[in-house]
Amino acid sequence: MTKRFYFIYVLIFTFCSCDHLIVKKENQEEVLKEKWNEIDKNQVDEPPLFEACKHASEEEQKNCFQNLINKHISNHLTDHTITVTESINDTIWVPLLITKEGDIVLEDFLVPDIITSQIPDFKDILEESIDQLPEVEPAHTRSTPVNTRYKLPLVIRIN
Repeated sequence: MTKRFYFIYVLIFTFCSCDHLIVKKENQEEVLKEKWNEIDKNQVDEPPLFEACKHASEEEQKNCFQNLINKHISNHLTDHTITVTESINDTIWVPLLITKEGDIVLEDFLVPDIITSQIPDFKDILEESIDQLPEVEPAHTRSTPVNTRYKLPLVIRIN
């Protein structure tokens, strides 16, 4: 009698566990979607780089990128003769798009009224400055070039 129960028990156990032994074929598209959702799309493995920043350590590369843009814009603004009737001391957040092709695009943004009234062609001067930036290597995520957006602070002090 015990042999019979033992045999029935093994038979039931075998039938119940067969689902776990079968290797399921995974759909390639489902796996791709799952992996794509796991990627943090707000982080890049390698930030965009100017040639001058390539030799810096990983921690310094982002700061080097931002500092080089700020210096370039600052130098470009000082080359222009800007006459104002009131002193200006303001910070503007400049939105930049670095495309996966390595182009730097100044995105649309609002200029404070004080700057618009004192320097009507400010956006044009800024756009000209961005166009004259040196060549940039785009950011990379998993060795693939990607678009990145930055908002760089630009402090305007004119007396």
